[in-house]
Amino acid sequence: METITFHKSMIAGVQSVMPVEVTQQREARSISVEDPVGARIFRRTLNIVTYYNKQAGDSGERGWLVAGWIKESLGRALTEQPMLCGRLRRRRKTTGEEDGFEVVANDSGVRLVEARFPASLLEFFEMVKRDKNRAEAETVFWRDIDEVDPQFSPLFYVQVTNFESGGYSIGISCSILIADLLIETDFLNKWAKIQSCLAHSQTILKPIFYLSPVKRDKFINELPRPVSVLDRGEPLVFRAKTCSKTPLACMKKSVKAAEYVFLFFKEQSGGENSTTERKVEIHSRDEAIGDCDGGDHLEEKDVGGVLDVSLAFEDKFEFNSCWVGSVAKGVVLMLIVPSTLGDTKSLVKFIVASPKNATH
Repeated sequence: METITFHKSMIAGVQSVMPVEVTQQREARSISVEDPVGARIFRRTLNIVTYYNKQAGDSGERGWLVAGWIKESLGRALTEQPMLCGRLRRRRKTTGEEDGFEVVANDSGVRLVEARFPASLLEFFEMVKRDKNRAEAETVFWRDIDEVDPQFSPLFYVQVTNFESGGYSIGISCSILIADLLIETDFLNKWAKIQSCLAHSQTILKPIFYLSPVKRDKFINELPRPVSVLDRGEPLVFRAKTCSKTPLACMKKSVKAAEYVFLFFKEQSGGENSTTERKVEIHSRDEAIGDCDGGDHLEEKDVGGVLDVSLAFEDKFEFNSCWVGSVAKGVVLMLIVPSTLGDTKSLVKFIVASPKNATH
């Protein structure tokens, strides 16, 4: 039997990307969780990788050029979703006591990683066939959030991986606490459009942040990848209409193979100058929720679709991959969309990620 050598990505550079404009209104989303370590809020991720094949005339430079344009395009796109470049911090009361966690849009930046993979794209695809987890872990970068000082840890990483003889991939890893911004908004589409405009307008000039061949030989090998990226679950999407109150009890009847549930929702604050605040509540599977009045009336709208998220740059698209990292015994993301038709029921999207051999 032919053996497949599993190569490692070699990191050539790491940059920070901030919004091109200072965020004036720094929003915060509260994170409600009883056991943050047990719920793995510091480790769980949503990972998205999109692969692009070699173009005609490409001498292997295309991915490096793309990374240079990403520094500019991502900085512009982040102005519309500054929460992606925010930080998780401990929330405190006026008395100084800790009061849970919150993610603050403080413009601290995302990390952009440029890497080289010592094999061709076709050879890499053979590795994927043999061991998808191990192979695709080389196309994304993630560092677990520091449990003691979380305010210093990025929540969003982008890795551009260049393959030998041309072709590249763009891997995104973001904290599960802000995953809804990639799933439920058009952020990736807007980013792709900005990237395309920059690439077309600068066909002759190289990007300002282009990493020249002279500087690519100095690889950074002391940046370990956490095992949480390898512990993955393929996400499936379910939609349903459920009751007007807390829908967690309803969800329990349809999804059982999950250890924790991450509930994403918007809450309208009262007063004359009312605002909408995004919140995340994290519940264990065994936690009792008793205020749901419609648990017996779950209306399934569609079932079993694979979560399909990609970054649609204009280069020759091969395929994309999406998974939840640090899946452990299973996790569910619940994204609640209030009804716009005047009825009392909300549309809920369940993103279910389970370990292998688990059943829903």
